[in-house]
Amino acid sequence: MNDYYGKKNDGRLTIQTAPEAAAQAIREAIIFGELRGGDRIIEQKWAQRLGIGQPTLREALHELEHQGLLHKLPQRGTYVAQLSPEDYRMIQEVRIPLEAIAIGKAAENFTPEADKEFTALVNQMASSGISEADVRNFHDCDVAFHRGIWELAGNKYLKEALEAMTFRLFVFSIVGRWPGSPQAVGERLSAVQQHFGILEGLRSRDRHTARAAFIRQTVQYWNKQYGLGLSEDEMMAVGAPN
Repeated sequence: MNDYYGKKNDGRLTIQTAPEAAAQAIREAIIFGELRGGDRIIEQKWAQRLGIGQPTLREALHELEHQGLLHKLPQRGTYVAQLSPEDYRMIQEVRIPLEAIAIGKAAENFTPEADKEFTALVNQMASSGISEADVRNFHDCDVAFHRGIWELAGNKYLKEALEAMTFRLFVFSIVGRWPGSPQAVGERLSAVQQHFGILEGLRSRDRHTARAAFIRQTVQYWNKQYGLGLSEDEMMAVGAPN
């Protein structure tokens, strides 16, 4: 089957394989509420809809399972995952200290070129509206922002751990929250302010300053939007550099 094409945030075309394109289609179905937590993925239906064979679809499902968006039950099938507020809290208790390490390393490697790239991403987030297309763009920029930090940190194992842990947060945290929601504009602005705050920390090029800014901004955002009751002091204490 021919490769699929998509666009990066800088406008350049990138090539997607059939499994990657299928995974993206199912991921977007989750983001926009077509597939909800607990729904079963009917392989034959999705293979026909996407015009691919079931082996190709299973590759896509495996990728989404690895990202935490789906879970497979033996003899029962594959289902869309569900995250409760307690799940969010437990993930953040691990994710925030871990990503704070990446932030500190990235700050020390921060360059004017990186500043331009990160600033462009946050500006795109700020200019997004609340339509489905805008939500997709916001999500893509959010993921690119954090992945850029992980790359800049220069530790492939740290990047792999964060990729596995946090991708589900990027998806499930926006499911059903924006299109048609009266709180949408305020939530988007809060997320943009959070990312600008993280960026200011990176610009310091000091690992301690950047780490503190990330933890403060992230704890405040998730507590405000999701009521998780995270402790900034506890997050600062975990994995604090000597």
